[in-house]
Amino acid sequence: MHKVIVVEDDRIIRRGICQAIPWGEHGFVVAGEAGDGEVALTLIEKEQPQVVVSDINMPFMSGLEMAKRIKEKSPETRIIFLTGYEDFKYAQEAVKLKAFDYLLKPVDSAYLLKKAKEAAADWEKESVKEKRIIESMPLLQQKFFQKLIREGDYRVDIENELLRLDVQIEGPFYAVILVKNTIELDLEGHCFKEKITSFTSSYFNELNCLVMNADVGEYAILLSLENDHDLRKGELAQALFNFLKKELDQSITITHGRAYPNLFEVGKSFLEARVAMDMRHIIGTGRVISLDETVSKCDKKENLVHDLEMKLENHIKAGLPEKAKETLIDLSTAIVDRKSVALSDLKVLAFKFSTMLFFEIEKWKKEDTTNSFNSSDVYKDIMELSALTEMTDILNSLIQQWSTAMFKKKEKNYYSHVDQAIKYMQGNFHDSSLTLQKVAELIHVSTPYLSNLFKMEKGFNFGDYLLELRMKKAMELLGEGNIKTYEVCEQVGYSNPQYFGICFKKYTGVTPAEFKKKFK
Repeated sequence: MHKVIVVEDDRIIRRGICQAIPWGEHGFVVAGEAGDGEVALTLIEKEQPQVVVSDINMPFMSGLEMAKRIKEKSPETRIIFLTGYEDFKYAQEAVKLKAFDYLLKPVDSAYLLKKAKEAAADWEKESVKEKRIIESMPLLQQKFFQKLIREGDYRVDIENELLRLDVQIEGPFYAVILVKNTIELDLEGHCFKEKITSFTSSYFNELNCLVMNADVGEYAILLSLENDHDLRKGELAQALFNFLKKELDQSITITHGRAYPNLFEVGKSFLEARVAMDMRHIIGTGRVISLDETVSKCDKKENLVHDLEMKLENHIKAGLPEKAKETLIDLSTAIVDRKSVALSDLKVLAFKFSTMLFFEIEKWKKEDTTNSFNSSDVYKDIMELSALTEMTDILNSLIQQWSTAMFKKKEKNYYSHVDQAIKYMQGNFHDSSLTLQKVAELIHVSTPYLSNLFKMEKGFNFGDYLLELRMKKAMELLGEGNIKTYEVCEQVGYSNPQYFGICFKKYTGVTPAEFKKKFK
């Protein structure tokens, strides 16, 4: 049965609506009635009805004011307003409040019942939809993390994806902890997640942490931290490990990435935790592992090796194999100079970068079934390597395969993301709404990624190139002599002639009028 509440200051009309309409025969129960909005609010908050039938003009609290409060406390409730002709001015406000319907008095009982049934059906439809979303949320969360692994944080719009998953977390710094049942015994997934959530909540309030499904038997804890050195991350990881080991008597591995100051960078922390988790068979399962532990155990003050690792990682992500080759040479030289990097650390480095390179090679060789390689053979070679030169040989070989696959693909009329962007800009620079974000969306990459790629691949940024396209066309048009400055302004993508004049003078050193005169 659906609940309906009637709110009407006229007692006779209110009684008529409650008693004259056969609510029970049509799946409704009148859960209450009230003579004004103030009394009705308490009743609605208690009963949580599916439908409210309310007069719009009442003493103490109007129907409109009541509706605003209902939307805050019970947004799912459908509201049907009743009003006389003299109050029709309220209709616009009712529409703004997204009332389900707006009926003029005197209203026919059968018609009101019909509208109430439609409102209840609408509520039912939305309720089923929300239930499906809740039930599918673990799978949606897994797909999000799989997308991060497959495409990398630089190509996934993290903030938008988390918004779709209804993830809200305060910040100002963010980090990820991964928890995995490493021996893959048959645990009840929801039970495992509930234990993690319950324990984590004792360290962080609900706005500072969230447990999400990362994979089968694996969960990601998204944390809100005070700063990048917040000790609670490591403390929670160790305490949670001790708790789960004692509570479940299972082999649990927990890893965590670094903290970052922006929500869109939380993908980096997840991928770092993911890399650490992927190395558990080298470093050891049934323990807590941090990314820093997997990369280097050397003195942090001597951070050249670490910086070069990050540089190599960025070159791979940005799709620059030649730059990656150069940085690998620099990294090898730095490791030799340090003379303190353990063999186990070299294997970890090789494992990390070979995994990244596998992704790149597969991405470029999707349509090419020839010259396939076996990643398990490479991993076996890494496990058996005994010298730095062997590590560089393995990575150089993978970079070369990546470069070759990329070159073959480009030969088949492939355009890089920057090339695609430039081609679009050349044909659409006259569009005044052309922005970096718009171009990035058109070629299906993130705005920061395209911005960085412009600088790294072409040596100039998006704005400078767009300005050059527009100014060159403006100079060409002004050189024709028989065209007004405002017409040139519109044809090269500027809506404000004054701003166009400023940009033109900054680019050429003279105003558009001076340029025309000088050209003649």
